[in-house]
Amino acid sequence: MELEKEENSLHLTDSSYINGYSHTVLTDKEKVALACLLALGGLCSSICMPIYWTALPELARDFNTTQSKINYTVTAYLCFQAVSPIFISSLSDVWGRRPTMIICLIGGIAVNIATACTKSYGVLIFLRCLLATFLASLVSITAAAVGDFTTRKNRGGLSSITYGFTLIGQGIAPFLGSVVDTAWEWPAIFWFSAALDAFVLILLFVLCPETNRVFVGNMSVIPKSWIHRSPILYYFKDRIVPYDENLLKTFGAKTEIYNPWKALALIKKIPVLIILLPCAIQFAAWTISQTSMSIHLQENYHYSALHVGICFFSPGFATVVGTLTAGQILDISYSKFKEKYNNNDQNLNKPFNYIKARIMLIPIFSIVMIGSIIAFGWCLQNQIHLAVILIFSFLLTFAAMYPLSVVGTLLVDMYPTMSGGATALNNLFRCGVSAIFVSCLDYMENKLTIGGTYTLMGAIIAIGTISTVWLIIISGRIIEHDY
Repeated sequence: MELEKEENSLHLTDSSYINGYSHTVLTDKEKVALACLLALGGLCSSICMPIYWTALPELARDFNTTQSKINYTVTAYLCFQAVSPIFISSLSDVWGRRPTMIICLIGGIAVNIATACTKSYGVLIFLRCLLATFLASLVSITAAAVGDFTTRKNRGGLSSITYGFTLIGQGIAPFLGSVVDTAWEWPAIFWFSAALDAFVLILLFVLCPETNRVFVGNMSVIPKSWIHRSPILYYFKDRIVPYDENLLKTFGAKTEIYNPWKALALIKKIPVLIILLPCAIQFAAWTISQTSMSIHLQENYHYSALHVGICFFSPGFATVVGTLTAGQILDISYSKFKEKYNNNDQNLNKPFNYIKARIMLIPIFSIVMIGSIIAFGWCLQNQIHLAVILIFSFLLTFAAMYPLSVVGTLLVDMYPTMSGGATALNNLFRCGVSAIFVSCLDYMENKLTIGGTYTLMGAIIAIGTISTVWLIIISGRIIEHDY
């Protein structure tokens, strides 16, 4: 634990300097630009899961199977999306962010092309699993990369850019899929995804430098291996120096041994579990609400795939507003909490409670989501006017964005030296819980009705919110003893 505290002190300080060196050579504008570039990688990951949702009935017809069985393609993807980042993202902590992202995107291109050409239901399931293995890790890798060049003080806003693009992708993907499907049928959806992956691959290869501090320190050291070098380094020529192992050690860089199980060991820590599980349940509730809307607007409202895709503008816009708002709130609340801490002389011997600073507003957003998701379910069941359903879809999506942004930022705050593995653990919980609920969605709606299903989800979210309130109360003692 002492070693962990020592490592954290090198990375988690709010100061912009470490051992006399700036935390990063990037300017504020360059940080934003790099965060946006990395966010495109997360966008590729998030789009490929829901982009074909509006085409699910068409897939069921073409593969001569049932709607329930075609939903297994979503479940299979979520299962591998949950597990694979633990192994792939942890590799980025050891091998570097840049080469890991490049390999993931190359794999994504190949699998999307294969999916567009497949004619077998079994092969489709296999390819969805393989696609998740390659692309799902991009979310946690890009989040870890942002953690490399940020401090707690500015991490919230910049992290919200990467998380925001990820969630925005999930919000707008059904619309994109419906447009492509309507124009060229479902195989074109995967050709489009392959083209997007290829475009982002070129951008990252040319413009994205290595950020892992083990290889580049504060990004002022030219990496030793060619795979970590980007053409963009020429732009930084006045701020970088040749590879120097001793200089890297000055930045607190420590070569890690590949150990994906190290991230899983964090589950044993009660605070981590309480942070992850409630937010994972909210993500699952949001995911199944999008799935239900996609299916029932076609079945009960008799809308076309394109019409349904247009309806996804509501939650899609909510992801944009919600994530941008979340980033601003995270930075503002952290700064105010920190200022209050610094102005209180009684806090001189107490560590700053950054956990409370991050999660103290989660219960407010959770209450909004509980009310919205219950109303959404009953309105969808009773076939209330579409505008009402879209309003509640917007509200529950907006409310879900804040806790989803918080958990990723907080995990990097807590475990900066293994940020790739820690954020992958977040992915494991989010997608694992979502896979469970998506696989049970048809059964739940048949047994409980649509309204009953989302009333149950609201109750589960409420229980998770109570645990979050408990964590806020005891977070001070946790900081003093463990972090």
